[in-house]
Order: sequence, then C-alpha cells, then structure tokens
Amino acid sequence: MAEAHQAVGFRPSLTSDAGEVELSAPMLQEIYLSGLRSWKRHLSRFWNDFLTGVFPASPLSWLFLFSAIQLAWFLQLDPSLGLMEKIKELLPDWGGQHHRLRGVLAAALFASCLWGALIFTLHVALRLLLSYHGWLLQPHGAMSSRTKTWLALVRIFSGRHPMLFSYQRSLPRQPVPSVQDTVRKYLESVRPVLSDEDFDWTAALAREFLRLQASLLQWYLQLKSWWASNYVSDWWEEFVYLRSRNSLMVNSNYYMMDFLYVTPTPVQAARAGNAVHALLLYRHRLNRQEILPTLLMGMRPLCSAQYEKIFNTTRIPGVHKGHHRARYSYNISPLDHIRHLRDSRHVAVFHRGRFFRVGTHSQSGLLSPRALEQQFQRILDDPSPACPHEEHLAALTAAPRDMWAQVRRSLKTQAQEALEAVEGAAFFVSLDSEPAGLTREDPAASLDAYAHALLAGRGHDRWFDKSFSLIVFSNGKLGLSVEHSWADCPISGHMWEDPQCLALFRLAVDKHQALLKAAMSGQGVDRHLFALYIVSQFLHLQSPFLDQVHSEQWQLATSQIPVQQIHLFDVHSYPDYVSSGGGFGPADDHGYGVSYIFMGDDVITFHISSKKSSTRTDSHRLGQHIEDALLDVAALLQEGQRLKRRGLAEEGSEHSRDSLPCHTRASRAPTTATNF
Repeated sequence: MAEAHQAVGFRPSLTSDAGEVELSAPMLQEIYLSGLRSWKRHLSRFWNDFLTGVFPASPLSWLFLFSAIQLAWFLQLDPSLGLMEKIKELLPDWGGQHHRLRGVLAAALFASCLWGALIFTLHVALRLLLSYHGWLLQPHGAMSSRTKTWLALVRIFSGRHPMLFSYQRSLPRQPVPSVQDTVRKYLESVRPVLSDEDFDWTAALAREFLRLQASLLQWYLQLKSWWASNYVSDWWEEFVYLRSRNSLMVNSNYYMMDFLYVTPTPVQAARAGNAVHALLLYRHRLNRQEILPTLLMGMRPLCSAQYEKIFNTTRIPGVHKGHHRARYSYNISPLDHIRHLRDSRHVAVFHRGRFFRVGTHSQSGLLSPRALEQQFQRILDDPSPACPHEEHLAALTAAPRDMWAQVRRSLKTQAQEALEAVEGAAFFVSLDSEPAGLTREDPAASLDAYAHALLAGRGHDRWFDKSFSLIVFSNGKLGLSVEHSWADCPISGHMWEDPQCLALFRLAVDKHQALLKAAMSGQGVDRHLFALYIVSQFLHLQSPFLDQVHSEQWQLATSQIPVQQIHLFDVHSYPDYVSSGGGFGPADDHGYGVSYIFMGDDVITFHISSKKSSTRTDSHRLGQHIEDALLDVAALLQEGQRLKRRGLAEEGSEHSRDSLPCHTRASRAPTTATNF
C-alpha cells in the first residue's frame, strides 16, 4: 500500500551485521510517552469501571458511612452490634500504641462490608423495578397510579449523574416469553399474508410443535436465561451475522446520510478533518463513559453494551477448520469473529485506488481539525499511482466470506503490515472523487445515487469489514457505511394520534403499537422462534413448524432510525439542517428494504432498496405508492379532524383541550429508491 508522506514511521537502525541496535533518544522518549499514555488509559478505565460497579452509590457515600460509624464510636455507640470488636480481634496485634489504628481499620472494614451490602441491595432493587413493563401498555398521554409509583421508585434508586455503563449491572435479564404466546402471535402475524389453505397447514404444524417439541426446547431456553443475561443475543450475532457466508455489501451493511439541504463546507479535506476530529472526540468521551445512557421516558435505561465496539473494530472472515459441533446434523459454517482493539491512533484512508495510514494523534494528544485537514489535502494532491493489485484490494471485503478468508490468509503473510494498518485503524475513511447529495434540479435521481454510493460505492472503495467507513465526497458531503454484526439500530416508533372515526386505521395503528411494545419488553416473536430453532438443531429434534418458520423469505424488511437526541434537532428554527437518515439492503432477493425516519412533525424520509436482478421489484414504483399512501393518510387525518371539530362545534365546544386529537401533519417527503 502507498503511504502518506506525512505519516511517521519508526524503524530501528541496525549495524551492518544487524547485531546491535543503535539507541535513539527520540525513540526511547516515544516509548516512554507511549507507556505513560497506556498507564493513564488503564488507570482511567479502572476508575470508570469502579464507578460503574458501585453505581447508584458513589465513593463519597462510603466516606459518609465511614464517618458516621466513627462518630457513633466516638459517642460510645456501636452501630455494628459487636461486629467491629470481632474484626479487631482478627487483626494483627501491633502493640498498645496501635490500638486506635486497629479500631480505625475495623471501622473501615465494617463500613466497606456494609457499603457493599447496600450496593448489592440497590442493584437488586433496581433490577426488580426495571423488570416492570406495565408502563409500555399504558395509553399515550395516560399514566396509572401504579406506573407513577414505579417512576418515583426508579428515580429514587437510580442515583445521580450516571455514566454510560452505570446501569449495566442493574438491567434485568431478557425474559423468555411463553411459547404458546409466541406461536399465537406468529400465527396472527402471518394470517393476513397466507391463503386459507396455507394458513390451516401452518396452524396444524404449530399445534403439532406445541404438543411434541415445544416444552423441551423451551426448558433449554429457560436454563440458558438463568445462566446468561440474554438468552438469544449471542446466538443471534453468531448464526445470523458471523456465520453468514454471503457478501457483507448490501446484505449486512447499512448507511447513514449527511444533512439533506446544508453542507458546512464544500472543501473536501476540511470536511474530512472536521468529521474525523469530531468522531475521535466522541471516542474520547466514550472511553471516559461521559456519554449519557439512553433512557426511555427519561427513567428506564437501555443496555449500552453495543457502544463498546463502535471504534477500533473489524470483522475478520473465518476459515473453515472443523469444529466439535460438526457432529450435529445441521451444516456449521466457518465463523467470522469481531476483533476489537483497546485503542488506535490512526485512520486508514482510501483515495483513487491508494491506501494511506494517517496518524490522528501527536505527543500532546488529538490533532486539531486543521492539522487533519492538511494531511487529507496532501493525500488529495498526491499524484502517485496505486501499487500493483492495490486499487481493487478492498473488493475482497465485498466478496463471499469464504473466498475473502482464503485470500486473506495469503495476504496476511505477504503484506501483514499493510493489512494491519487497515484492520488496526480506528475506522476507515474513503475520499471519493465524485460529488454526492441532494440536488434541487433532480432530487430523486440525486438521492438514489447518494444512497447507492453509501451502501455499495464502486465495490472496491469501501473496507466493508470495518465497524464503519466514513465517506467524504468531493463536494464536502458525508456519509457512513456501517457493518451490522457488532451493533443494531434501536427501534422506537413515533406514532400520531388519530380521530381520529377512522376505525380500521386506528385498529392497524393499535396493533402496530402493541407489537412494538411487545418487542421492546422482550415479548417479540422472531428472536424466541429463532432461539427455539437453534436448540432444536443442537438436539437433533426435527420440527416441521420451526423448519417452516426458519425457511420463510420475508420480502419486506422495515426499520426506523430513531431521533434519540431530540434536543439537538430544532427542525422548526433550522429547517435546512434536517437529516435524511439512512438505509439498508433488502433481506430477500425478491424483496424490499425500507428504512424511514421522522424529523419533526412535517417530514418523513423513506429509503427503499431492491435488487436489479429481480423482475418482481421496483424501488421507484414502491416509493411512489408510499408517497401516495402518505398523502391519503394525511387527507384522512385532516378529514377526521374536520369532522371532530364540526361535532364539537355542534355540541357547543364544551370539551376540554385534552380531548382533542394531536395535530399531525404529513408532507410530501424525500424518498430514496435504489435498485442494486
């Protein structure tokens, strides 16, 4: 790979016979500073882990407890009921002059034991409180006295100033739903899309499954749920993602877009420098756990574990070596694995077929945006050609995983240093030579091209194994291409109130909300059925029902990209700074991938993808249908509100404002439709 001119490399200076190493003062200084930085990071992580472990208590609470015990002892009171005297007897006898020291040590040990017991009690209490899901079932805008009491208790036991991972020890285990409920919900979900004959056949398989295999498989899942905090997440990551042998491009990655209407600077190097600097500042805050955990209703924390692998992470293709599980009847694929480094002080950059290793830190810390911009500008101005086989090297990460794994083995022996520069980077940066983004002259075609560039590029200008790739276009537009196995996009819906006399529409909305809330509380269908299927395969237990469920091809995959930090997006005051969200590829060769995002009350953006190889799908046609349906829904909502207002007027308008439906507007939103 080509190297950036400004990249600094340290090479040992050897004598002619390579027998002795010339000691270099700058080299020794760099080693010293590197070790110092490493120890500082370890100390910082240890302290953060300690704070996380004792949360919702704090070290100050131990000092308060110790002081209270000492004060009680001074007043000749014994809050330990004789335990401190027992502790003093167990301590070594250092002589009469150290009698007071033994008393202080006994008090400190007792305070520590009592403090630990209180922390454990707080963890258990908070875990029990967070196991309550009744608040999800409350109607919008209403809250029962039970839920209000629950919120007050959560506020009391949650502590103050939580760090990112503060709640991890207090989160409840993922519950295993009732297998009867899961099968019933599954049949309800497939009923509208199956013919009567097919549904009767599927229902018969379900009844046979419940009678013969369900109880045994469910027992194993219950056993796993008692041992592991989540009975399905590791299997989901392994069998759905890491064992997949398909190309990551389109099949696994998804993309995120820049501001829709605003570009802070059209200078490519400047935008790249600012973006890389901002991302690494975010990583710094992440390492210090200064990012606040996500809280539903401002109270209920969500798991933060997936934050750990945002940076310094690469998916490594696995080579089939045989496995002890091979005795099972089902086919075991070679397993990719996630490689995560503690730290990385460079990014890997791709431009015009050439790879560069760009350092992001100096001895004093993170480089400034201006310093990073200068490095990127040198890359853009560098006229040197690509080395042999370099230009299309990244296409291997878009190849089927078995092929890439075999090639990587030989590449690792021939170009280990170059491969390490990419896989060991904080993330991947691609400086594209073409512009991208929304153009007012042809918005549909420009958004299609933008989405296609982010999701697939040219196939050889993205390193799809990296946790994410930052793409910077020639006109300053940005985007991300994200590998999916290390983390998911959280699903949270924002639904509008309706008259909203529209009985069928209301019924559909209520059903969608019920399914959403069931999934949020661990009572969804797909993960439970998936885990039951995995257990059946381990046990050689054939279930026609589970085989049928597992073999289904879902032609419509939908997902929402939630706006989690609403306070940062004032779309009313700054309407041009609206994001168009991102998208992903279809889950089926003859299906669609549909992603959507709500920005404020007026804008919904859809991203629709499908494969060019399919004669059954057309993203543009589906996009037009969605836009037409949105306009129809908006018209229905407006008509329902008009009828409601007329009815209120005829009754004298004696109702309170709380009885009026929420005002919701729908506009003709931008839609990206991409055929791959």
